[in-house]
Amino acid sequence: MAMVPPRLLRDLIAPLPLLLSPAYWLPCHQQLLTSAALLHRWWVPLARLRCSDGFKLFLVVLLVSAALAEVRFVASASMAPTLRPGDRAVAEKVTCMFRRPSVGDIVFFRVPTALQNCGISKDVVFIKRVIATPGDFIEVRQGQLIVNGVAQNEHYTAPHASYTMEAMRLPQGHVFVMGDNRNNSCDSRAWGPLPISNILGRYMMSFTRSSLQ
Repeated sequence: MAMVPPRLLRDLIAPLPLLLSPAYWLPCHQQLLTSAALLHRWWVPLARLRCSDGFKLFLVVLLVSAALAEVRFVASASMAPTLRPGDRAVAEKVTCMFRRPSVGDIVFFRVPTALQNCGISKDVVFIKRVIATPGDFIEVRQGQLIVNGVAQNEHYTAPHASYTMEAMRLPQGHVFVMGDNRNNSCDSRAWGPLPISNILGRYMMSFTRSSLQ
């Protein structure tokens, strides 16, 4: 019987541990490796969190690994007091494919063309609240937001909001978005209605950096 050269035998045996690893031969091995890296990164802080925070974070890891959601860093105070600078906000990207945004939804979106023409990169993502939907008539009277003739009870806004805007009827395929911090937000009042096609995801929950320490 022919003998296999020792060098060739070593070359055949050496890759076996790698080949036997599911992360190598499964079609989604890159996703598995990404998930493993995420779990390794989050596991130690997760062990120190309260139960509620730990559950939130574990859910985030699962959603991110499955490409159903993404975590965004909140850089400004435009959505205060709902979201504050430094918060990590979780956006789910599934329901946007099946239903239109509703009034009250907090959405993540690519900046509209009007802002891109002002020099803002098309890759920048904003987060605002949907105030009105296609076909709605929106106006502000003495600081009070009115949609289709009905005054809105906006309990989520920052106090002492003072602003004006031109009355308008929203075109089809567009929504009107504003930040909860009305006195400090660049939104549809400045650059007009937002195309629904720009929306990337809907806000689910948030956590702060301190909850990870």
